Amino acid sequence: MPPGHGGQHPGGGAHGMAAGGGALGMAPPPTGPAEGEHETAASSVPPPTSGGTAEGQVGPPPRRPRTVMLGVSAIVALLVGVGAPTVDAYLFYRSGQPSDIEHVVEAGKELTFEHVSWKAQVETMDPPQPTSPERQWLKITITRKGVDETGIRLTAKPELELRDRDDRRWQVEVAEDNVALDDDAKVGAAYTYTAVAVVPKAVAGQVELHLRPNTTYRSDTPTEKLFAIPTDPAEQEKAKHKDVLVFRR
Repeated sequence: MPPGHGGQHPGGGAHGMAAGGGALGMAPPPTGPAEGEHETAASSVPPPTSGGTAEGQVGPPPRRPRTVMLGVSAIVALLVGVGAPTVDAYLFYRSGQPSDIEHVVEAGKELTFEHVSWKAQVETMDPPQPTSPERQWLKITITRKGVDETGIRLTAKPELELRDRDDRRWQVEVAEDNVALDDDAKVGAAYTYTAVAVVPKAVAGQVELHLRPNTTYRSDTPTEKLFAIPTDPAEQEKAKHKDVLVFRR
């Protein structure tokens, strides 16, 4: 089964990236890290339930839901995993990665890149549970539209992270998305990812979303071809996933 959206599509390259939001019903978060440390999280999506047909027979798999909700445990993990990676580990990781190519998107604008139009908004939200006064929860709303038949098939979840002016980085966790798959997808229709992050309050007004789209995975790719190595030089270059959209505040 291919990784990614709803547990079935890849989440992009190998790189690390409502107002007043309501209570998410999570346990109290642990004490956060010192400012500048990275924040990580692990997603937890409950497996689909399956039904049966006549006795002794196995029915067809249930239809994949169009909306994927992140479990409370994953939101808790956003805090539990705080500070796990170190700056040294990050620098070592980056040393083997190609340089990013940044595409700047001015505040409130959208950018069409590789058959998909992207727009993002970052805003503060109330913490789901009591949180250190030095830390701020943020809600990130990302809108995507496939501008043609290719765009609606590029459904892999993008890599997301927040960065401040000193290039410090914080994990962004997708809590919900309604991205349509397969025959449900419509050209030009807007679909959204709703994500959350926790950053030091001192930088909450300046951090910018860095979005790394996956421009190679297609939802209509046959399973046997998912891990095929591209031979076309242009496709090989795209597979490096160096392009990053930077959304100004």
